[in-house]
Amino acid sequence: MMQTVARVLCALVVLGVSVAAAARPTIEELKSRKVLDDYEANVVYGYNIVTDTSRYAARYVGNRLQCSNCHLQAGTKPHAIPLDVEGLYPKWRSKNGVRNGLGLRIRECFLYSMNGIMPPEEAPEVQAVSAYIHYLSEGQVIGRLPPGARVPMVPETGEDPNPARGETVYHRICAACHGPDGHGTAAAPPLWGPESYNAGAGMNDVRKAAGFIWANMPVGNENSLSPQEALDVAAFLHLQIRPADPRDGRLRKLMERLVHRVSELFGATQ
Repeated sequence: MMQTVARVLCALVVLGVSVAAAARPTIEELKSRKVLDDYEANVVYGYNIVTDTSRYAARYVGNRLQCSNCHLQAGTKPHAIPLDVEGLYPKWRSKNGVRNGLGLRIRECFLYSMNGIMPPEEAPEVQAVSAYIHYLSEGQVIGRLPPGARVPMVPETGEDPNPARGETVYHRICAACHGPDGHGTAAAPPLWGPESYNAGAGMNDVRKAAGFIWANMPVGNENSLSPQEALDVAAFLHLQIRPADPRDGRLRKLMERLVHRVSELFGATQ
C-alpha cells in the first residue's frame, strides 16, 4: 500500500503537480458544501467575481466586460492570461513604476481593463480575487513562471501589422461573435466603444493582443489565424475608439463618463 502511494506521489511530482493541488476541492465541490470556512468562502466569491464581474464587483466596474473575457475559463486556460501566478508577486511593473503586490495588480485591473474605479486595498472584492488566485496557484513553485502563464509571442512575419487588412479579418472571422460594430453581443464582449477596455489596458498593446488572439481566437478554432492575421486584426482593434487611459487625467475621464451618460439618456428617448 505504501509503495503504491509513493508511486502516485512520484508521478505527481514528475507531472509537476503538487499533492495539495491534486487534493484541492473543485469550485463545484465548494459551492455544494453547506458550510465554508472564511478562506473557502472567499475563494468562491473570487471565482464569482472573475466569471460575473459586473454582478459581483459592480461598484468598481465601468464597462460590460468580465474578468474571464481575458482570463479565459475562469483563469485556468494556459496561454490565456491564467491566474495561477501568486508566486510571482511582488514584482516590478514598468506600467506604474513600483514593485506590485498581488493586491495592487488586481486593483489596477479594475482601473484599466474594467475601465472602472480602483478599489481600496482592503475591499472585499480584492481580498476575494486574491483568495481565488491563491487557490489556483496551489502547487506552483514560488518565483517560477507557471507553464502557459504568458500570452505567446507571435512569430516574426517580416511585415508590419496592417490595420486595413485587419479590418477584413475582423469582419470575416470576429464580427460573428463580437458584432460588426465591435460593441459585443450576447456571445462575446465588446472590443471597442464605451463599454470596452480603456486605452491603458494591456489588451490595447498590439503585440500582446496579437498573441492572445493567435492562441485563443476564435473560440473553438484556436490557432486557426496566421501570425500575420493576428497582428493585423490587433492593429485594427488598436485604432478603434475606446475609453481614455485614466493616466491622461481625471478631468478627461469625468467628461468622458458624462458624455457617455448623456448619450445613453438621449438614446433612451429615441
